[in-house]
Amino acid sequence: MQPEVAVSSEFPSVIADDTSQPSAYQAALFHLRQGLQALCELSPGKDQEKKQAHEEVLVLQRQILQLLHLHFSPERETSEARSFGDVLRQHREEAGLTQAQLAAFSNLSISLVRKLEQGWNMPTRATLLALCSVADLKLVPSEVTTLPSMREDSHRLAPNCYLSPGFDAVSMMTELGQQINGSGGAIEQTYVYLDPKSALDWIQLANSPSYVAAFRESMPHTAIAKCIREVLGPSGLDLIALGPGDAKVEVKLVQYILDEIDRPSIRFYLLDASQPLLSRGFRHAVDTFNDDPRIFVCGIQGNFHHLPRYLQLHYTPARSHRRRVYMMLGDTIGNLDNEPQFFLNAFSGAAPGDLLIFDAGYVFSDSMDPADIHRCDPALSKPVPEGHQRWLGGPIQRYCQDAQNISFSYRLDVNRPLAGSYGLQFIAKVQLPGMTMKEFCMHQIRRYKPESLTRCMQSLGWEQVGLFPFNGSSTRPKGVFVFQKRTPKRSH
Repeated sequence: MQPEVAVSSEFPSVIADDTSQPSAYQAALFHLRQGLQALCELSPGKDQEKKQAHEEVLVLQRQILQLLHLHFSPERETSEARSFGDVLRQHREEAGLTQAQLAAFSNLSISLVRKLEQGWNMPTRATLLALCSVADLKLVPSEVTTLPSMREDSHRLAPNCYLSPGFDAVSMMTELGQQINGSGGAIEQTYVYLDPKSALDWIQLANSPSYVAAFRESMPHTAIAKCIREVLGPSGLDLIALGPGDAKVEVKLVQYILDEIDRPSIRFYLLDASQPLLSRGFRHAVDTFNDDPRIFVCGIQGNFHHLPRYLQLHYTPARSHRRRVYMMLGDTIGNLDNEPQFFLNAFSGAAPGDLLIFDAGYVFSDSMDPADIHRCDPALSKPVPEGHQRWLGGPIQRYCQDAQNISFSYRLDVNRPLAGSYGLQFIAKVQLPGMTMKEFCMHQIRRYKPESLTRCMQSLGWEQVGLFPFNGSSTRPKGVFVFQKRTPKRSH
């Protein structure tokens, strides 16, 4: 079926208002477009030969227009006046498409097509790709992303998901299987989020009413956002969420930051080793911000222990007028084997002025006597919650070949590198054939003295600029720490 042609009255004249005579290019463009419109309106009837000839002539005419643009367009002289709407309208009309037809072919709404052509909306990455998928439109990203009207938002058209160099989830799953089928030991925390079922179990746990009330709804979002504004001022921000999981905590904090800062310019990176969790968190972030021009969302699959390897996140903030804000929320630091070594190595690329934000649970006892800790810490007087057992026991059930039964208990760890801190280890006892047993430390959380954390970070070149308690119950004392990287002192 021959497409219907409609010429919008909103299409600007090819003849400039300030000239009495069109240029040779403008005159040729005008007459070629008039001819193309006439050809489209010329009915070949039912004669198949005429239909074929008609199609061939239309194709030739459009090719002539393309050659005219390619070889004779004064684009270099007039590009500053060009807009995406102008380019889109030109290509649509030369393709012989109405706005309604373009909307149907690109799976976009006709109102969006109209707004794009009128300059009311800038195309998102998804919109641009949808338009480029219409072959007759002959629109390519390189033609529009260099336009002045697109340069400011060109970062939104960049790739928004990366697979970090050297990251190999398949090898990690192989290593997990080998360790699970070994004699026992400690499972590195990254491995308990890797496969889809583990990710699902963790998502269900993290979204249970008790967990949400204790950890997610009680976070001091407003205080953190105000602190960032006061410390960093109007700088552009690169918010880097390390191990965000489903990213609900991080996304909510970013929303507060957007509300707190005037004219924000934010790049929001989500870095996670678990592909299922990264997909869930990335989708939640994209859906939440819904093409907000103030923020660009990017997902990176990788291990935050290897943060210095990820060049996408490396730059010199002093030169770019931007600041990085590293976020480790959801008790992430409490999963680390050696906190000082992690902070020293993982943030070796941090520049003076960058911020580091993390939350941490506090000790229930100042004593390092195990008996006192058992008496004071309420978690140690209760069994391991069923949600944690289901999540942490899943990898053993799926990958341990001879496991017959799994039971969980807590084990107290007072041999921690930070003074005054202790850990709760989630110990899985696995029963094997012949009544033999083996044990795995599947997970661990830490309790800290705030002053000990502060001293540790100061020794590593980070100055505390904020400490905000969680809202709510005193039975779960927690706080959010905000540190800023100091400028190194010059040696004389």
